[in-house]
Amino acid sequence: MDSYPRTPITPSGPEGRARPTTTTRGGRRPGRYVLASVAAVSVALVTAGCQGGTTSAEPAGASRSVSAGTASDTPSPSDGSATPAGSPTASPPGASEPSASEPAAPAGPHRCAADELMMSLKQADSGAGQVYYRLTFVNKSTGACALRGFPGVSLIKRDGGVIGAPAEREGPALPQKVIQPGKTAEVTLHTANQGVTDSPCWDRPDYLKVYPPGSKDALTLRTAQPQVCADRFTTTAIG
Repeated sequence: MDSYPRTPITPSGPEGRARPTTTTRGGRRPGRYVLASVAAVSVALVTAGCQGGTTSAEPAGASRSVSAGTASDTPSPSDGSATPAGSPTASPPGASEPSASEPAAPAGPHRCAADELMMSLKQADSGAGQVYYRLTFVNKSTGACALRGFPGVSLIKRDGGVIGAPAEREGPALPQKVIQPGKTAEVTLHTANQGVTDSPCWDRPDYLKVYPPGSKDALTLRTAQPQVCADRFTTTAIG
């Protein structure tokens, strides 16, 4: 019986070990070893081709960051690139946070209305032919109020007619006067003694009608003073 010499064939298998191949009588070789080797080579080629043809889904310039054991793709803009829309903008160096708006200052006392006041008249010190009267305003309300400026003062007859002319302004304007409940503010009325000039004196009044500064309502005081002479009748500002 003829036999062929045994020639070793070493196909490369997945496990990288050589497998012996024998030649049998009649020139035939066992097919199972050749088919297994060809299948292993085909699988290796297909696997390498799939790996070589895989494309990356990551965008160019993206950096891969890992946080708390989880990988995430985060775009890493290069220097000079624009900040993505909607992202917070960093404050420039030295910038400070805007401070909360300060509360508005409380408003001052309101202007005294005529119905919040009472008034009285008293003759003051006189001299050198000059006569002065102190006209006093009293705050009869329960809250503070303020007056500023010159009052309107007129002498009134019993029938309501006006005697002479309203008092003229004398002296400078003064700062606002705040009047607490029960407290007072004053003006000075000025006239002259009879005989200082040749001008006759005015009739004595029956009432003194006074408009507080800024008011359209008047206060009325029953009095026979002052009697104006020398055509001088003035009032100072509230002070």
